[in-house]
Amino acid sequence: MHMKDNLINFLYDKNYFISIYENYIYVFNYLELISLSAQNITLKLENFQLEITGSNLFITKMLPNEILIKGNFQKVGFNYE
Repeated sequence: MHMKDNLINFLYDKNYFISIYENYIYVFNYLELISLSAQNITLKLENFQLEITGSNLFITKMLPNEILIKGNFQKVGFNYE
């Protein structure tokens, strides 16, 4: 394991981490990008799906387990199906 991964695991001692700001949403430790459009983004996390709806949604940063989404958010919800 890399030193960066060890440090991140130490700082984010959680299965996932979601930060919501005015025009940004940051998600740490997502598993999969399920759907992507300018009005809807759905991410798979360990026990649920994160559903983001709004307008002008787009991804500004995407790494294997981190994603930063920008746009005008109307609704952020969890789907436990």
